[in-house]
Amino acid sequence: LEFAVQMNCPGCADTVRAALEGTPGVTLLELLPQAQSVLVQTTLGAERVQELLENSGCKAVLKGMGGSPDAPPGAAAVAALGGPGGVRGLVRFLQVSPGRCLVDGAISGLPPGPHGLHVHEFGDLSDPCD
Repeated sequence: LEFAVQMNCPGCADTVRAALEGTPGVTLLELLPQAQSVLVQTTLGAERVQELLENSGCKAVLKGMGGSPDAPPGAAAVAALGGPGGVRGLVRFLQVSPGRCLVDGAISGLPPGPHGLHVHEFGDLSDPCD
């Protein structure tokens, strides 16, 4: 699993390393503070590893996941959102089975009231969706 981890302080990398090391089922493969990237090999679910990372005090987002012949097929994507007036957000997509996709995220800066959200299957934004 590859995570984007917000490591902004001098000791953040050490704190992230400590949060992962010694956890059964987790092997830290690469920790790159400048790139804010953490790569792990694990038998745990992505959500559990993200919880371990965030317990270090750093925000974490799943960037991608590999697989093995024994693992169920899966893929992951992250959408970073930005818009006028300070609207910002992050939405994560995790393919948990061939027919199911887990979507999780947060959007801030929207004025009160109803809002809509839709997903472009192939990322085609040529139609502005007015």
